[in-house]
Amino acid sequence: MTAVHCGEPLILIEMENKDKKEARNTRREFLGTGVVAGASIVVGVAAGNLLKEQHTETVKMMTADGKLVEVEKRFLPNKAGKPVSNEELKNWMDNHKK
Repeated sequence: MTAVHCGEPLILIEMENKDKKEARNTRREFLGTGVVAGASIVVGVAAGNLLKEQHTETVKMMTADGKLVEVEKRFLPNKAGKPVSNEELKNWMDNHKK
């Protein structure tokens, strides 16, 4: 492939080197992309598993205006007080109606 003419051997050799460099770069890019894609898949799966494991426990509570809401236990203080009986709740609602 390399002829012994004045300037041609250098040109051919330079072109062959360029082709090799381009091929090497495309392989590196391919491998780099594959590594990044694989890492992102692993991180995504791990994050998905963490979200599934975080089962939130909720408590049903009544607001001051009588609406029933669910609140996550982690937002409540550790000691929320004693449970309220139905009679106490009815009396409270009667006293707080506007």
